[in-house]
Amino acid sequence: MKKFILMLIMMLLLPVFADTFPYYTNAIPKDAIGVYQTGDTLTIFSHPEANSNVLRKFDLSYNPETMPDGLFGVLINERKLGFIYVSDIGDDGWVEIIYDKKTGAKGWVMTEDRFQFMPWLNFYNMYGRKYGLKILKDAPDSVDILHSKSDDLSQSVAKINYAKSIKLTKISGNWALVSVFDLDKTPKMGFIRWRGDDGKIYIFPNVK
Repeated sequence: MKKFILMLIMMLLLPVFADTFPYYTNAIPKDAIGVYQTGDTLTIFSHPEANSNVLRKFDLSYNPETMPDGLFGVLINERKLGFIYVSDIGDDGWVEIIYDKKTGAKGWVMTEDRFQFMPWLNFYNMYGRKYGLKILKDAPDSVDILHSKSDDLSQSVAKINYAKSIKLTKISGNWALVSVFDLDKTPKMGFIRWRGDDGKIYIFPNVK
């Protein structure tokens, strides 16, 4: 009993790191077309109109103990950096977000500037180039193969074994040109599939 109480006290004293990152492919909805960067507040409407019904409203403190579950695709509380998956775009700066990843519930938010919504190409070019890429844990084995061109039938030039870093050079459709520094300290370069033809994402920017 004393051991259990001691363990419970230790768990309560540990710092809470309720950050969010997609580690598995099914964590990213296939219909997501990019991400929306959150601010201090978030008001979600039923339609892309300011006079439509308000579905949810959040005051975002970026305190790990009070942040909502199921909302963020990527969340780093310490940096007050949060991204929500976007499934559609409307007129006049409106975007449709997936505000509940468990149920797939969607609603509309208004962007405050042109950088708040980032299509995948922009998001990968900004954060993938800065921090590199991370292969999701259940990505198919074929993702580890580097190709000479952005084509499944192109020549295989190398295989990723245990990547220490994957640096993005450019995005070309569902392929990314990358340079890889592997555990064997051998630099490798080639095209890798970051997304399947069905929209499933295999590789994600290693946002920090």
